[in-house]
Amino acid sequence: MSKPHLLYLAFFFPPSRASGVYRALATVKAFDRAGWDVTVVTADGRFFEDEIGSADRSLLDLIPEDVAVERVPFSFRSRSGVSDLRKLSWFHGNFPLVSVGLRRRLQSLLVAADVMRGRSPLSFPMDDRYLSWIEPVVAHSRALARERPVDHILATGNPYAAFEAARVLSNTLDRPFTIDYRDPWAFDMSTSSLAKLSAPTFAAEERIVQQAHACIHVNHAIAKAYADLYPGQSHKQHVVVNGYDESSIPEIREPAEGALTFGMLGTVTDLWPLGALFEGWHAARHALPEGSLLRLGGHLGYFPWSADPLLATFPDESAGFEYVGPVTKASVAEFYSMLDVVVVPLFGGPMLTAGKVLEVAALGVPIVCIQGKDGGGRVFYEDHPLAIGVDPHPDAVEAALLDVARMACTTTVGDRKSVRASMSGYERLTALQHMVTIVESAAEGAHG
Repeated sequence: MSKPHLLYLAFFFPPSRASGVYRALATVKAFDRAGWDVTVVTADGRFFEDEIGSADRSLLDLIPEDVAVERVPFSFRSRSGVSDLRKLSWFHGNFPLVSVGLRRRLQSLLVAADVMRGRSPLSFPMDDRYLSWIEPVVAHSRALARERPVDHILATGNPYAAFEAARVLSNTLDRPFTIDYRDPWAFDMSTSSLAKLSAPTFAAEERIVQQAHACIHVNHAIAKAYADLYPGQSHKQHVVVNGYDESSIPEIREPAEGALTFGMLGTVTDLWPLGALFEGWHAARHALPEGSLLRLGGHLGYFPWSADPLLATFPDESAGFEYVGPVTKASVAEFYSMLDVVVVPLFGGPMLTAGKVLEVAALGVPIVCIQGKDGGGRVFYEDHPLAIGVDPHPDAVEAALLDVARMACTTTVGDRKSVRASMSGYERLTALQHMVTIVESAAEGAHG
């Protein structure tokens, strides 16, 4: 009996280093382990490496060997116009005004024809910078399905153009589709209120949700918001948490003696409450053991041009601060192994539970989570015995750093093992088994 075939639409996939890549990688691993053939349709490496400069080629080594990866080119760069005069036709060169007028009329007819055939961004009236990826993905995926029939279509967003591509393919191939929201489309994660989207965009999402087999979210706050927004589709809203990768968790270390190393890891953005953290750190240093250090590892923003403005906000080494640069996935466990305390600086409200929240929770070391009191990460840590959640204010951060410093010296290895054991259900592949189950139910129903 042949394996079921999953068509996975994931724009951001290695070598992209976007925040959703680890969930995408784990998704294909989960389905591969569950006995599925998986074909990933993603963007081309040139876009990540050359056009936006946001790539990590080491992530390519993490793709399972049995997973097929199909790359459909995409670019933000304009392809219109003629830059080489030698390529102009004789008619255009001698009668430019007439030629331009005729071309405009012809272009209008061609655009109208493309809209009717579903080959134009105007065919999909919604706000998304990636609309032009839909048509080539649909065409490429249809060709793949002719060679190897598809049992289910799974799309991850953002970009949400992948959701629309999945909907179109579902109608074309007569196969069910599921959408996995890494972030909510209709909601602003900072405020948990409706995002400022156009009416056609809300209509597009509603159409997608209505036709999807299931909608998967990373936390209960987002799932509930969607159940309230689309009450007729509330039964489709499911939660599959991001989880943590076992390979990122180091051996448990003994309680600290002497100088302490506080650390944080992730893609740094200007949304992090860095001002409150650095001020709190500066105030707390005098009461910490001599030689204590605050260490930061990770990329500075998602694009090369983000780095310099962020670097300008960092303290210097004399303030007990150290920036070690990007940390590869293979080196995450090593980075964590050197820390006595982990700091998790977050922004946003209930909808924001960053992937690192669960990863850090599983380490079994003291944690300071800096986020508003209703923030998703801070709420998650409320039941964590080694975590302290504080508002993004310097005084609160200072007090929390001193509290966890004492905790770092007094918690036992047994305490840490107990915490780690309590987090085992959040291991990423274990958590993603629920997604596999959801998809398998749809595939079985379709074949039935």
